[in-house]
Amino acid sequence: MANHLTDTRAEGEGAPAAPLRRGRFFFVAAALAMLLVAFLGFAPTFYLRGRVPGANLFALPAPVVVHGVVMTAWYLLFVAQAGLVAAGRTDLHRRLGMAGVALAAALVLTGAQVLINVVPRLEALGLPVAQQIEMFRIDRVVINGILTLAAFAGVVAAAVMLRRTPATHRRLMIWACVLTLGAALNTNRMFGAMLATLWPAWLPMLLALPVIGLGSLALYDWATARRIHPATLVGAAVCFGVMAAEKLISGSEAGRAFVLSLARTGG
Repeated sequence: MANHLTDTRAEGEGAPAAPLRRGRFFFVAAALAMLLVAFLGFAPTFYLRGRVPGANLFALPAPVVVHGVVMTAWYLLFVAQAGLVAAGRTDLHRRLGMAGVALAAALVLTGAQVLINVVPRLEALGLPVAQQIEMFRIDRVVINGILTLAAFAGVVAAAVMLRRTPATHRRLMIWACVLTLGAALNTNRMFGAMLATLWPAWLPMLLALPVIGLGSLALYDWATARRIHPATLVGAAVCFGVMAAEKLISGSEAGRAFVLSLARTGG
């Protein structure tokens, strides 16, 4: 009961208790929604590989499979953790916390390995680096991926350090998941291309998740506390900061030189 009272007060002093109790399920719904986005985004090339026409073009290397498994475990654990908090089982939530830290570390390590090897892997399939940049903007993919992994690691670390402040911890974990979902909405993917037809043409598709995440959390904050929680704004700033940094770096000579160096070193 003490944990529940602490959670309620953390979401906003003086806010009605009933909306706050219902609000706990907001994070479960958000976790399930992100799990669904991950499945739909990666289904043709990973989860349903070979069952979607035209998707099974090349064999997946082991590092990609391992990263996909780790990422899936991360999303499933995130849903479970949100569910445990909503059910009042914060004791189990805390026990599973170390598993979450281990998965986050594995996600960063396996993701970095995939990114470092993607350029030489495509070269081995007959695509020179210049063609990779022209066709897939591989320079932006690699640099965005590295920046995203660094931001993800930082946000998760902050969430762990602030775990005794539930309101901040929850929001930072939401943003950590938002950071990992950018690739699922890439317009080179079937799901991303479909969503792009529904998304406003004047707003880049890459902004979809941060904009939706910021809007959803801001509405939840206002409904439960009549103010926007600082962690909501910090998480959004990190996401938009990654995008701005990627544009600057990938458009520079240093960024292109880094991508070319991956080809020369063979990953």
